[in-house]
Amino acid sequence: MLMRRSLVDRETTRGTERPVIRILPWLNVIKIGGHSIVDRGREAVMPVVEELAEALADHRLLIATGAGIRSRHIFSVGLDLGLPTGVLAALSAADAEQNGHIIATLLAQHGVVFLPHMLVAHQLAFFLTTCPGVVMNGVPPYDLWEFPPEEGKIPEHRTDAGTFLLADSYGAQRLIYVEDVDGIYTADPKTNPDATLIPRVSVDELEAMNLETLPLDRLVLPLMRTAKHQREIQIINGRTPGNILRALRGEHVGTILYSGDRMVDPKA
Repeated sequence: MLMRRSLVDRETTRGTERPVIRILPWLNVIKIGGHSIVDRGREAVMPVVEELAEALADHRLLIATGAGIRSRHIFSVGLDLGLPTGVLAALSAADAEQNGHIIATLLAQHGVVFLPHMLVAHQLAFFLTTCPGVVMNGVPPYDLWEFPPEEGKIPEHRTDAGTFLLADSYGAQRLIYVEDVDGIYTADPKTNPDATLIPRVSVDELEAMNLETLPLDRLVLPLMRTAKHQREIQIINGRTPGNILRALRGEHVGTILYSGDRMVDPKA
């Protein structure tokens, strides 16, 4: 069939689809916010690190780190210099990687290691069967081949999108975003005292609300619609003690963002 038809024909490519196997169905993926957690220094970072260390006893973790305020400075300087989107993406990835080394170093005594993208792609399963946790840079590895946005030059695929794509690729059982807010609100809770928490919301419902601010990159929403496995993201406040452990146990804390009717059974 592929020899006789064009590979850009949608019907042809649709005919090649088969059920996708979950590679690591026991994997828990946690994304640590760069600006919301790491940039806040010891006061914010150490409680999160201590809670992650406690979680390692019962859960195998892939921890992705976000970029912080340094990326905004990089983007500002890069735009002034006329750098293209791909170069900006590579520079931002260096910022997220620095944050990853910080978290991995603080967890080193528990056997946690930092892995670059190439080793995550090829040896993640090996490392997670020999150590309880791995830390990685959350920026997707598009680097110089990052997709140019429709407007401007700022890379659209940042750490929220990169972590989601990786969790979906491996068929992880759980994806948690650790930020400095309790979840998704009807307005920015830092500036609007009347903002209310939305405990559970679908991608369609959230897009229909057309909220001005979200605690995750908007690009994640269309990605969730086409995901093979990852149907839920739990967004929690890492500044609240115990939230990470409760989320890993499957408790409903923060906001659960979902696509479709429900999360696909990780054992399916």
